[in-house]
Amino acid sequence: MRKLKVKDIINNFNLEILSNNDLMKERVIEVYGVNRAGLELAGYFEEGQKAHRVIMMSTKEYQYIMNFKPEDRIDRYKNLFRQNVPLIIVTKKFEDDLLIQTAVKENVLIVRSESDSTSNFTQNLLEFMDDYFAPSIEVHGSLVNVFGKGVLLIGESGIGKSEITLDLIKANHLFVGDDRIVVVRKFNELYGKSHEILKNLVEVRGIGIVDVSKTNGYQVIMNDTKIDLVIELSQFKNNGSDEYDRIGSDFQMYPLLEAEVPYIKVPVATGRNIPNIIEVAVAKLKLKQNSQYQDEIDIITERAMKYSD
Repeated sequence: MRKLKVKDIINNFNLEILSNNDLMKERVIEVYGVNRAGLELAGYFEEGQKAHRVIMMSTKEYQYIMNFKPEDRIDRYKNLFRQNVPLIIVTKKFEDDLLIQTAVKENVLIVRSESDSTSNFTQNLLEFMDDYFAPSIEVHGSLVNVFGKGVLLIGESGIGKSEITLDLIKANHLFVGDDRIVVVRKFNELYGKSHEILKNLVEVRGIGIVDVSKTNGYQVIMNDTKIDLVIELSQFKNNGSDEYDRIGSDFQMYPLLEAEVPYIKVPVATGRNIPNIIEVAVAKLKLKQNSQYQDEIDIITERAMKYSD
C-alpha cells in the first residue's frame, strides 16, 4: 500500500497554506476518512484511530465557535491542536482569524480549500484517499473498455490476451492496461488500472514492447475503468469433448477482493474471432442489464411451442 502524506493532499487539491509547518507536510496519514470538527470544538474527542483523521471545518463549525469569547475560542483551538491531527482543512466559509493566529503561534499546519461546495470537496478528498487505503490486488491479465464496460481478460500465459487487446483497440475500444493490472475495491465495486511501470505498454511475442500511446494515440488510452465483466480465455480442447455452455444465458460470478463480477469462459481456437465474441459478450451484458431484457431460453421455448406440431 502506498503511503499518503499530507503534502500529497495539499498538492493534489492546490490547497492554500494559512499556517505553515514543513515537518507536518511530510506526515503520513494513517487513517482513512474525514471528520467534521463540531464535537472536537465542543471539547469531546474520540479515543482510538478516529481521533487521527483529517479534520474539516466550514460553515457549521464557524457558526458554533463564534458563540464563544475570543479567549475561549483560543483555548478550544489549542485543545484541537493537541490531538495530533494530521491535517486541518478549513473552507473559505470559516472566517475566524483567531484560528490562523493561534495556529501560527502553536506551529500547526492549517490549509484552506477554495471549493464552493464543502460536500463536493469532501467527496473528492475521500475518493483521492481511496487510491491509498482501498483494498487492492494485482492481477495478471489485460484490461480494456468495450462499449463503456470494463472487461478484464484473464487466462494462461501465451493464450493471446495482449494480441486480442490490440485487436480491440484497433476496433476503437479503449486500452487501460496489459499484463499487470491493479484492481481496487471501492464501495463494493471493482476498478482497474495499469501498473505504473507498464502504463500504456503492451508486450507482443515476436515484436516486443509496444507503446500504445505512440502507435495509436492518446485518444485510445483510459487511465482506469470500473470492471464490469471478467472473461477467461482458455484453449479449446481437441479431444472431442465440449465443456462449454451453448444455450445458457446467465453469467457466472467471479470473486475478487470480496466482491463479485459477471464472468464467462471463452474458448480460443483457430478461426474464432475472439475480439468479435468479446464485443458480443459485452453487448449481451448490457442487454441483460436493461429492464426490457427477455431471457433467450424463454424466447426459444415460446417459439418451440408456437411452431410445434
